[in-house]
Amino acid sequence: MKIPQYSAADIAPLTQRYKVARWLTLGSLLALLALFCISNIVEPTGSLFRVLVQCVPLLLFIPGIWIGHHRTYSWLCFVILFYFTAFVVEAMSPFANLSDYLATALTVLLFPAAMMASRWRQHSRLAVSQNPTSRRNADSNAERE
Repeated sequence: MKIPQYSAADIAPLTQRYKVARWLTLGSLLALLALFCISNIVEPTGSLFRVLVQCVPLLLFIPGIWIGHHRTYSWLCFVILFYFTAFVVEAMSPFANLSDYLATALTVLLFPAAMMASRWRQHSRLAVSQNPTSRRNADSNAERE
């Protein structure tokens, strides 16, 4: 496998792309969790057990995403596929409601955002490691944000 070579000028765009994908991932993940909670409160068939089954697997990923581990994003992509499959089935049923369509849309947004965050995180770290003189600048910029 060929390892890409990055210059010091490549660090800022890669880091900026990662930040956008990271916030999209966090935003859509939190929106999906909020949708699960709200739909279980509003619907007459909702229950606490159902909220726990839907939310706990996704809540486990928040610390890793917050820290910025690229493998957490990759594992989130695998888990989100289960949610996507379930909500597409629900959205295509004759008894579909708005929350099924919203959940499908959020999983469609979440999957590529997490996938690209994982990729850009890995490449930005590689670019920083290939340019040791820029490492101090990148570290000081990360501390400011």
